[in-house]
Amino acid sequence: AAIGRWFPEGTSVTRPMGGFILWVQCPEYVDSHQLYIQAKKLGISIAPGKIFSTTDKYSNCLRLNAAFWSASVEWALKALGELARDMRR
Repeated sequence: AAIGRWFPEGTSVTRPMGGFILWVQCPEYVDSHQLYIQAKKLGISIAPGKIFSTTDKYSNCLRLNAAFWSASVEWALKALGELARDMRR
């Protein structure tokens, strides 16, 4: 729900049956490698989608993992969403 709240309109996220890894597909204008660089400056770690492809796919996707919910996870998702939305400008 937090991804839907904070990320750009048009973002989709997997709903795994188990585990703690989410695959997030953002709108095409989001560059997950640039998002990774900006997030790292804030102390947030994500896996940009490109690293999961040998053909340079998934540049607008990212993988998130969090084993439990906390205020810091909420803060990180809000910050990531704001960074992603700012890429549209």
